[in-house]
Amino acid sequence: VETIEEFACHLRTLLPDAKVGIAHGQMNEKVLENVIQRLYNGEYNVLVASTLIENGINLPFANTMVIIEADRLGLSQLYQLRGRIGRSDKLSYAYLTYVKDKKLTDEGYERLEAMKEFSALGSGFKIAMRDLEIRGAGNIFGREQHGHIAKVGYDMYVKLLDEEVKAIRGEK
Repeated sequence: VETIEEFACHLRTLLPDAKVGIAHGQMNEKVLENVIQRLYNGEYNVLVASTLIENGINLPFANTMVIIEADRLGLSQLYQLRGRIGRSDKLSYAYLTYVKDKKLTDEGYERLEAMKEFSALGSGFKIAMRDLEIRGAGNIFGREQHGHIAKVGYDMYVKLLDEEVKAIRGEK
C-alpha cells in the first residue's frame, strides 16, 4: 500500500492510454466504493490493487491479472486472487511474478508450482490439499498452525490420525 501510487504512476508512464484506478484496504470506504464503481462503468481499464480484491469483488469483464511478488502470498490467497478474473466467456490470464534473481524459499517455490499445476477450472480442492501438505496440518488440540504432514503426506497423516482416534476409543 505504501508504494501503490508510485506503481500506478509508473504504469501510467508505460501505458499512456490506460485509465488507471487504485484500490486498497486503507482507503476510505466511500472513496473505495467510487473507484470500484468507476471500474464497473468502464472509466478505468486498469486497476492497481492490493490483495483487497480477493474478498469477493466480482469483476466479470476483467481478463488479465498480474500479481507482483506472488511468492510472498499464501496458496489459498493466490487461488482466491486468480479467481477474480475469467468470470465471463472471455479467456483470461493470471501472471504470477517474483523479483528477478531472488532465491525463492522452498515453500514459495512449491506454492507457485502448485498454481501452475492446478490451473484447470474446479481445482480448489486440489489447491487446498496441496496447501495442507505445504503448510502442515497443525495441531488440532493446540494453537500451532503447522505440523509434520509434509514429511508423511496427507493420506498417511489421515491414516495415522484415524488409528490414534480408534485406539483412544478402544477400537481395533
